[in-house]
Amino acid sequence: MKILLIGFMGVGKTTVGQKLAHALGQRFIDLDQAIAAHVGQPIPSFFTQVGEPTFREIEANLLERALEQEDVVISTGGGVIETPSCVTLLNRAGVYTIWLNSEFSTVTDRLLTTGEVRPLMLRYSLASFFTLWQERQIKYARTADLMVTTDFKTPAEICDEIVRHVADATVLDTTRSQIDAIDRQILQAMVARLALVDKVANIKAKHHLAVVQPGRMAAMQERLQARFASTLPSQLVSDYLKLMTETAIQREEAQI
Repeated sequence: MKILLIGFMGVGKTTVGQKLAHALGQRFIDLDQAIAAHVGQPIPSFFTQVGEPTFREIEANLLERALEQEDVVISTGGGVIETPSCVTLLNRAGVYTIWLNSEFSTVTDRLLTTGEVRPLMLRYSLASFFTLWQERQIKYARTADLMVTTDFKTPAEICDEIVRHVADATVLDTTRSQIDAIDRQILQAMVARLALVDKVANIKAKHHLAVVQPGRMAAMQERLQARFASTLPSQLVSDYLKLMTETAIQREEAQI
């Protein structure tokens, strides 16, 4: 089986690709690393030296060479979909192309924290970089056989999701991947909320304030009910607020 991972820079194609190849017992090829080895220098300096057209030509040649192998997982560079000949290879029969997709904010956070030099980040303003991301999203969507949403998921979780799809594919997998990412985001937000509850508990303990402040809590709940009345069932909002309020009270009481 030939699996190709596409997606914008910073979505984790290399890390996920390594884990996926190991899980499937296949060889892993990082196309960017193959290019760097081929030209004998890091991609940022080579890209600057020869320009994008020459870089894309080499990328296409090495991608075609990589696809000559069987049972391989290939992670590609973010701009692989900019070259028509590469897109033709991505759409070749027997090649399963998976788009690893992240929100723009997730991508920029990762790129800014890794410290790795990305040529395109040096050439674009933030606004232009966002426009590039938007334009490529359309191209990834046109090319991919499957989209996996990676936000709030670890590389291991993303790998497991892909393996499950390969073993038992359904037409709902892309949408389910998005739902799974949102669920993880909700749970992560709950973790962040409880961290703030701990801060509130410390302040209340310091100033001898009551744990429960009914007036403020009722006003807050009323505002949230009004805000989401048109988009969420009122019972769902009520149940969530009740659960989180009771959890917060129990957490504060345990600390004060």
